[in-house]
Amino acid sequence: MSEHWIRLLVKYKGKCAVCRKEIPQGEYALWSRTSKAIKHIKCDAAAATTVTAATSTTAAAEEAKTASAAAAAAKEGEGLKCFICGRAAGCTECALEQDCDRPRVSQACICNECMAAKDVYANYQQAFLSRMAKVKMHSAGMST
Repeated sequence: MSEHWIRLLVKYKGKCAVCRKEIPQGEYALWSRTSKAIKHIKCDAAAATTVTAATSTTAAAEEAKTASAAAAAAKEGEGLKCFICGRAAGCTECALEQDCDRPRVSQACICNECMAAKDVYANYQQAFLSRMAKVKMHSAGMST
């Protein structure tokens, strides 16, 4: 699994995984959900410039592919779907993106388009009831 670094505002001081120096509260840094590590933005930039000449072309091509995939994932809301319509939730445009705990709320995300609808709560209720009916049908089918 590739490591994806998220830029965030540090809420609690931490130690950089690259230089081992403190990252103070209130500073922007990069955080990895997979490794639960944090690093200075400047350390990430420094690490990128220390690639040897022999591997720089291959590494640059691989990094460009990774950056392109990360940009596409961000554009698609990192794969999270709107609970109501099923389209991409659009995490990068979400006002709650900075504080979002995606694994916990991913099933409850609502895209901006659905959120702007006049009857958003009724639409949410309908989507919920529809899913509950499917679960009920599925569990009834398993018990017979």
